[in-house]
Amino acid sequence: MEFDLLWLVASFGGGAFGAAIGGQTAFIFTGLLYLIGLGGYLGGIDTGAFMGSVVFGPVFGPHIAFLGGAAAAAYAAKKGVMAGGANGRDIVTPLAGISRVDVLAVGGVFGMLGYLLNNVLAMVPAFTVNDPALQYGVETVGWTDTVALTIIIISIAVRFMFGTTGLFSTRDHKLLEVGEGKHWVEHQEGWGITAMHGFTSGLMSAFATIMIVVFYVTNTGDYGIVGYAQLIGWAISAVTLIFLSLGMKTPVTHHMTILASIAALKFAPILVGSSDIAEWADNSMIVVAVVIGGIVGALGGLLGEALARATNSNGDTHIDPPAFAIWIGTTVLFAITSIIA
Repeated sequence: MEFDLLWLVASFGGGAFGAAIGGQTAFIFTGLLYLIGLGGYLGGIDTGAFMGSVVFGPVFGPHIAFLGGAAAAAYAAKKGVMAGGANGRDIVTPLAGISRVDVLAVGGVFGMLGYLLNNVLAMVPAFTVNDPALQYGVETVGWTDTVALTIIIISIAVRFMFGTTGLFSTRDHKLLEVGEGKHWVEHQEGWGITAMHGFTSGLMSAFATIMIVVFYVTNTGDYGIVGYAQLIGWAISAVTLIFLSLGMKTPVTHHMTILASIAALKFAPILVGSSDIAEWADNSMIVVAVVIGGIVGALGGLLGEALARATNSNGDTHIDPPAFAIWIGTTVLFAITSIIA
């Protein structure tokens, strides 16, 4: 990824717009537009430019639009202008209602910072594999999710710039305790239920990813679908946040589904012994790969909940638990793949 002045300028607009509509709404649009792009790709259209510039670029890239919204909310809370005195963790309320230029400008500036930092992180050398035939003919498997890591690094900086509770917010609570009324997603806060959400949504996402790859490669021979298919569950999870925004008790699962799909994709060819889709037919190892996806989804759910309790629930700015879990989870999965493939 290269630095582009046009994209940097546009990132100011993306970050400010994310603040105006609310960070969570901006992220929902990321998921919606991703599904549109994936549909186009499955229909034979090269949607790579759309994915790169609109979905993950200055328009709705989470490291730009979502991050801009979260940073602007923290700033607005510090200035005491959040509606009803809301906490700086509020990533749902559209900040356009505050009618303050400085709040939107802060969103824009942090959108630009997100663009710049993600470019820097993308320069880090990726993990390599010994046998590309076990990873769809590709010699590298990345090193982490740079978008998620960008969100976490800048969100931690925002906490110290605009917040007062410190990173782990342990002034009044133990590390993994949640204070009264200080929940992240209260209805999935229990360890058992969040693990269940992770396992079941992970199975769903892993299966969908594998089936998309099998279908597309069988019909076209194009393994380029692998990079897109791994985000199908993540995008669906993002869209379900519409209902959470409307007050329905919907689970937050995008950190679970993305990790599940990546795990299934990485382990499937290793378990089968080949990336040749023809050799996957009726191979019981594909079932194992999907189950591994479910297990990784459950672990992602537990990790996200632990990180929510440790850094977000008791804090006064938003440090995104899913992004935190995605960063850690993808790094671990890529490292393991590099070792065993």
